[in-house]
Amino acid sequence: MLRKLFWSAPKAHSDAASTDHGGPPAAPVVPGEWSGLGRAPKRPDGTAKRRSPVRIPVLPVPAARAGRLPGTSAVESLPSAHWSRCETQFHPSVSNPLPLQQPPPTRRQTLGALLAEELSQEEAARLGKQARRDALTQLLQAALPNGGRTMRRLKARAARKQPVSVADRWSVIRNGAPKPMQGERRESFEALVRSDLLAIARAGEIDPLVAVKKMAEALEEAILGQGILMSDRQLLDEVLDSLSIDRLYTRLNLKMTDDTMPAFTNAQVLQAPRELGEGRSNTVYEVEIRNADGAAMSAVFKPLIHEPPSPDKWSVVARLTGISREEPQTAMRNLATVAYARRLGFHVVADTRVALMNLGQDPFEPALGLIMERAQGKPAEEVDASTLVQANVCAEVMKLQLLDHLTGEADRHDKNYFIHVKPDGRAKVMGIDNDNCFGAELTAPDGAQPDLEDPQRRAFHGTALPPVVDTDMERAILALTEEDIRSMLKDKLNDSEIAAAIQRYQGVRQHLLALRNSGLVIEPHEWGRADVQQRLTPTNSYLGRELEFA
Repeated sequence: MLRKLFWSAPKAHSDAASTDHGGPPAAPVVPGEWSGLGRAPKRPDGTAKRRSPVRIPVLPVPAARAGRLPGTSAVESLPSAHWSRCETQFHPSVSNPLPLQQPPPTRRQTLGALLAEELSQEEAARLGKQARRDALTQLLQAALPNGGRTMRRLKARAARKQPVSVADRWSVIRNGAPKPMQGERRESFEALVRSDLLAIARAGEIDPLVAVKKMAEALEEAILGQGILMSDRQLLDEVLDSLSIDRLYTRLNLKMTDDTMPAFTNAQVLQAPRELGEGRSNTVYEVEIRNADGAAMSAVFKPLIHEPPSPDKWSVVARLTGISREEPQTAMRNLATVAYARRLGFHVVADTRVALMNLGQDPFEPALGLIMERAQGKPAEEVDASTLVQANVCAEVMKLQLLDHLTGEADRHDKNYFIHVKPDGRAKVMGIDNDNCFGAELTAPDGAQPDLEDPQRRAFHGTALPPVVDTDMERAILALTEEDIRSMLKDKLNDSEIAAAIQRYQGVRQHLLALRNSGLVIEPHEWGRADVQQRLTPTNSYLGRELEFA
C-alpha cells in the first residue's frame, strides 16, 4: 500500500485465495489478505547482496513483490490458501477428418533487430538518468539559490587559494590563504551543511537523511562541487557520510537489504510519537502515520537499541533458545517471522517494517526501529470463553500456534496476541512482539514448553504440537520445501539459525503426516465440532491454555 516514501515502493496486491470445499458452509474467516503497513522499498539492482552499508543507492526503482505487509530481496510467491481442484478427462481416439496442423515456425530475431532492441534499451536508460538529473537540479535550484551557503563558502576558499580576478587577489590580501577547517572552523562548516540539507528537505518535502543522499548524489553528478578545493570536497564527503543513514545500520550491525530499507520516515508522520509503554529493554511509541492512500493509520514504533541490554533485563527465553544478548538482531527476527507468515498465507502476525522516526532529538539523529500496525481487539487474556470457542477464532489461533512452532517463538503468552471479531463474524488474530524466535538452540518445534519444575523454563510460553489441524494448514505447510525456507531466511538469519528452522519444519511436517494417518486432519469449517475442541488442552494448544482461565 505504500507510495513512494523513502524510495519508490511497489503496490501490494491481495494474496487471497479460496476454494469450494462442498458440504456445510464454512464458518466466516478473515480474508487472506494483509491489511497493514506498506512494503519496504526494494533496493536498486546490483546492491541487494551488499552485506555492509555504504551510500544509499541512486536509482529507486523497486521490483514488485508478492504479499502485503502495509506491500517486508527476491520475489516470494504466497501459497494459495486452498489448492484448486481440477479434473482431467481422457477420451478414446476418434478419426479426425481434418489433417493435423503444425504450429507456425517461430520467427528468429535478426542481428539487426537485436541491435535495435539493445540501442532502444540504452536510450531509455539514458533518458531515465537525464530525467533524474533534471529533477535533482530543479530541487537544488529551488532549495539552494546560488548553490547554497556551503558551496559559496567553499568557492570563496578556493578563490583565496588560487586567485584569478582582482577581487580574489584583494580577498587574499585582506583574509589570507584559507586555513584548514579544524576545531571551531569545522563545526561552523558542518552547521552550514546541515542548514543546506534542511533547506533541501523542506523544498522536497523529504526526510533530512534523504536530503543527505540528494546532496551526495549532486556531488557525484557534478551538479554541485565544481570549482572547490579537493581537500574541501573530501571534507564535505566526510560530513555527509557522518550524517548518512548508513551509519545507523552500521551502529546496529543491521544489513541493508530490501526488507530493512525504511518504509516510513517523519515525512509520513501525522502526529508526533507518544510513549505507549516501556518494554523489557526499550520504550514503545504510538504514532499516527499517513498510509499509501493518504489515510491516517495508528501504528506502534519500537526503536532498535544499539547497546546490548544489561544481563538483568535480558530475556531468559532468549538466552535459553540461543539468541545473543550482545547482538540479538531483533529486527531480522521480526522480519523473518513476517516473511514466514506471508509464505504460508497465515495472516496472524503484526505487519512489521523498518522506519526512521524523530523522537524529539536532532533531525539528523532519528531512531531506526520497527513500525507495526496497531493490533485491533483485545489481548487473548481478556477474551471470554464464548469468543474463544468460535470456529473461525479457533482456526486463526491454530494458524498462529503452527507458525510459532515453525519459527521457534517461545514467548507467545496471552498478552502477546490479540483477537478481534468483526460485526460480520470474521475473526482476526494478530501476534505481536515477535522478538524471541529463531533461536539456534531451539531445534524441536515443541521445545518451548514450560517446565514448572525448572525455575528457568517456567518463562517459556509454548505448547506441545497441536492435536488436530485442518486441510488448509496442512497444505500450506507441506507445500514448503527446505530450499524455500533457506531462500526465505538467508538474508535475515545466520546459518545455524536457518539450520534450526529447518529442523523445526521437519518436526512439524512429520507431525502433520502422523495426524493425517490418524484421521485428525479436518476440513476448515469443522473447528466448531465439540469432539474437535475437546482435543484442545492447556498443554497442546493456545486455545486450551486460554480457555482454562477464561
